[in-house]
Amino acid sequence: MSSSCSLDPAIASVLAAKEQATRSQIQFAVAAKQQDAAQQQGDAMNQLLAQAAQLSKSLSSGQGFDAVG
Repeated sequence: MSSSCSLDPAIASVLAAKEQATRSQIQFAVAAKQQDAAQQQGDAMNQLLAQAAQLSKSLSSGQGFDAVG
């Protein structure tokens, strides 16, 4: 005689599959957020490098640099 707490194997299988699908969705969402953050960091780095290159061009062309503003 089975107890009322045990699940039918078919129901347990469906629940396990749903749980795995939810975990996969969460993992993909986290990975997407990480990719977005990495993209933003890369964009910021590219912007800093472009500014440094522009400053280098300005300094090498004889233009003054006013660090005080």
